[in-house]
Formats: sequence, C-alpha cells, structure tokens
Amino acid sequence: MQLELHLIQSFPPANLNRDENGMPKSTVFGGRPRARISSQCQKRAVRLYYQQYSDVSVDQFANRSRSWLSELKELLTQAEIPEAQAESVAKLALKFLGAEEDPKKPGKTKTILFLGQTELRAIAHILVNNWATIEPSLTGEKPELPKEITKAIEKALVETGKPGDVALFGRMMASLPTVNVDAAVQIAHAISVNTLQQEFDFFTAVDDLGRDDETGADHMGETGYNSSTYYRFATLDTEQLKQNLGSTDHLNAIINAFADAFVHAIPSGHQNSFAAHTRPAVVMAVVRQGQPVSLVDAFEDPISPKNGKSLLENAVKALDTHWADLSKMYGETGVVYKGIVTRASLAAQLETLADVKRDSVDTLLKEALEAALSNGDK
Repeated sequence: MQLELHLIQSFPPANLNRDENGMPKSTVFGGRPRARISSQCQKRAVRLYYQQYSDVSVDQFANRSRSWLSELKELLTQAEIPEAQAESVAKLALKFLGAEEDPKKPGKTKTILFLGQTELRAIAHILVNNWATIEPSLTGEKPELPKEITKAIEKALVETGKPGDVALFGRMMASLPTVNVDAAVQIAHAISVNTLQQEFDFFTAVDDLGRDDETGADHMGETGYNSSTYYRFATLDTEQLKQNLGSTDHLNAIINAFADAFVHAIPSGHQNSFAAHTRPAVVMAVVRQGQPVSLVDAFEDPISPKNGKSLLENAVKALDTHWADLSKMYGETGVVYKGIVTRASLAAQLETLADVKRDSVDTLLKEALEAALSNGDK
C-alpha cells in the first residue's frame, strides 16, 4: 500500500539548497528553468524534524556519522573492557562494516555509516559477550576479529528489526551488501511550478569599532536566491516499512511521524539570512494499491498569475485539472483514499477534488493513515 503526499508550498526569497557555486539548485522541466530542492536535502530536513518533534521512541532514531568509534568504545568500556582494547576492537568492528578509521582524522572513520542506537548496542553486546574469544585475536601485528564474531555482527544487522529512520530511508553498505535496506520512502526533487528567476543579494559588512575617518565596507559579498512556489511529492510503501521494521510495534507512530515531518520540515540552508519559514498552501494525500503516481505533470506548463488569479490559485486549479485528466485516462481502481486540504482562499479552485476536501491537515493525515494501515493489513 502506497501513501502519497502531494504538497504545493511557496517560499519568499531563499537559498534553501545550494549547488557547488553557492547558488540555489535548479533544473529544467517542461522546457523552462525551475527552482529545485534536492531529494537528499528534503530527507535530511525530514529526519531532523522527525527526531526533534515526533513522539516516536528514541530507539527508533538513527544517525549518519563518521564518529561511531567513540560511541562504540564507550559502550565497551562501560562493560569494563580496558580502554585501549575497547578502542582496538571498536575499530575492527567498524572496519568490518566498511568504515575504517581515517588516519588523518583520528576518532573518525573514512566513510559515513547510517546506524541506529539499537544496532550499535547489538554490536557492543556481541563483542562483550564474546570477549574471551575476541581478546586473544587483538595481539600481533595485524589484529582482526574472529570470523564467527563478524558473522554474528552481520547476522544481527540483517535479522534484527531496523530502527525507524533506517526502515524509512534505507541504507547501503557497499562493503557489506547483506545489511543493505530498501527504503520504504521515496522523495522526489521538489521543483518550482513557476519559471525560475535567480537573483543576487549584494551585501557589505562594516567594522563596528572602526574610527570615524574610516569609510567604506570592510567586507563585500553576494548570495544567490530566488522566490518560488514548489510542488513536493513523497510516497511511503507501508508493506516495505513493515518488513524493514520487523514488527508492527512502532509502525503507526513512524508513519504518522514521517507524514507530519514531510509536511512541516524545511531545509536549513541560509535560513539565518532569509528566515524562509512557511507552510504548504496545499496538502493532498492519496492511498493507492500498486505503483505510486506523481502529479508533477500538472505543472509541465509553468504557472503564473493570470486571468485575475494568483499563482497559487492557478497552481491549485492545474492540480485539480490534472487529477481529473488522469482519472479519466486510467480510472481510480487502485485508489482507496484521497483527500485534500487547501487554504480557504484557494478552495474555490477545486472542482474534481472538491468532494474530498478536508478542513485540516490533522484530519487529512489521520484518515489517510487509517486507510493505509487498514488496507495494508487485509
């Protein structure tokens, strides 16, 4: 069962997700330049929001980090393993996972690992409980973990239910593919429904303690930005999530936390300079059996203010018309739920979707989650 979330969200001047040149990311769609916020950028914002504001147990959180060495070492020293040996065995365990220590940055690994605290504790538990077998292997010029220990670590990561973050967003370990996790969530690159117009903010800084006879700026620079209205799309496979978690204990809470985070999370790029904190003007939820469907083609022809209607009004009308076109072409056989919430000033633009309009985002998400879970359990 697929839970689809379709959002239309405007941002004032902002640089939420910049490219290698410091400019807001962009792309071409429908033959016209569009503003873009990458999938990766949105995923990080969603994960951070989910961890900070959701009611999900902290055991379901995971982190991408190169600093697991100190975390694992601490768990081992707490079990009364001598510090030097704890550090050595922690390095060997992380090396097995493909994260060898960086010789240029002691204490950090060369690559990032995406792990949950439950998984880290499982690794520590194996090392502590098998210390009598491990300790002799730490001597010599090339210490290494016994094969039965590495097999036990691999088995624990494969067979243990994944923490919510890993279950949602997936994981790839190139050196140990057996512990890879297929993501339950897919997030599209957000693109502007309007044609992109990049701009530059020229700024200066003046020395507050400078003398009266010192004129001019002490620093000059420029920052790229744009003001755009985005179509955002994400889909969550409830069956894949259930499989990744290994149980239904936290399933409802995690789906609810993800949906809420996707609606509310905003990337942090240049926010100190722009404070571009907005909420979506449109939130649509669809629960569907089979392949998910993006509604991005509603904006293949860029939206603009015209015919006495605002950009947002015309964007809502385009979304409604596109849904009607798709339904006419393909039907709605796989759709088990659909609902939409808009700002009151935009509701008049709904025609095909007017019958499924809801009064609040909370009501919409509650109904969508109930539909996704009840049908997923049949």
